[in-house]
Amino acid sequence: MGSQSILETTIDLFKQNGVDDIFVVTGHRLEDLEGFITKKEAKPVHNPDFRQGMFSTILTGVKCLKNHYDAFFLLPADIPAIRPHTIKEILRAYDNGKAKIIYPVFKGGRGHPPLISTQILPAIINFNQGGGLRACLAYFEKESMDLDVCDRGIHMDADTPEDYHAVLEKYKTIAVPECEECICLLDNSPMVDEKIKGHCMKVAETAVKIAASLDQDAPLLDIPRIEAAALLHDIARKSPDHAVKGGDMLRDMGFSDIADIVSVHMDLKTSPDTPLNEKEIVYFADKLVRGDQVVMDFEKRFKEKLDSWKGNPDAVGNIRARLETACIIKDKISRHFKNGVWF
Repeated sequence: MGSQSILETTIDLFKQNGVDDIFVVTGHRLEDLEGFITKKEAKPVHNPDFRQGMFSTILTGVKCLKNHYDAFFLLPADIPAIRPHTIKEILRAYDNGKAKIIYPVFKGGRGHPPLISTQILPAIINFNQGGGLRACLAYFEKESMDLDVCDRGIHMDADTPEDYHAVLEKYKTIAVPECEECICLLDNSPMVDEKIKGHCMKVAETAVKIAASLDQDAPLLDIPRIEAAALLHDIARKSPDHAVKGGDMLRDMGFSDIADIVSVHMDLKTSPDTPLNEKEIVYFADKLVRGDQVVMDFEKRFKEKLDSWKGNPDAVGNIRARLETACIIKDKISRHFKNGVWF
């Protein structure tokens, strides 16, 4: 996983959220793993009966837990592409609720890691029926909670070489939410309704279309980053100063690069001499879209706004500044359209 192993990455996932007591249950190739575990100040615990299956490994781990723990996470070590913010959300839900088990859920499917109350430990340790931990926890379904998280990584393990490469690619771009994760974030935002969501989707479609239509002499642009920022630019639309508020929300989730674009999508300083960039593409696409429709004559839109706000000098100044910025960006884009064709 880049500069360190998958195991080290999963340990870091919890340490970043203040979960410092981490037990790593080993089985096959114990000697190869212990160095990675102790290096990260986690505690190796060996399961000599690992060939009996996963439940024997879980039992080895939970028997190490001390009485003063309130709850514990359980994560197979080959699921490293989970965002730290997801762990934070699970912890917050546990602190705010009364559920004994919290399952993270993405697109209707439960994933890892569940957070399990230590009140359930005796039931796990004494469970002697078939079906392993899943069957045991099923007895506590009424005391469980599903928590929606916008993180596909909760479903991604590395069981095969193909799985591993998919996880690796996911981890490389973990700071940029995928399209389906962005839609999830919009759906979960109390400051977004269906109308705003439709607008965001159209802005994203328009921004990607513009970026993909540029010629080879244009600056190299990160299209996934553009798409994510465009989808999320109005994630805080119903709040005052929504661009800055949206940027703050996304920064707290670990999406700093996306937050930098979102926070300036209303007011952006630029110049004809600076290279075209992702912020400008998103800014301009937003000015082209009214509701969920593209309006090519954006200058007419601005003139209508100037007329309606002509009695407010501050508003007029802001509108004129935004129009000037949009015109500068349009000129930059026009210089790089393939065959000189405006899309």
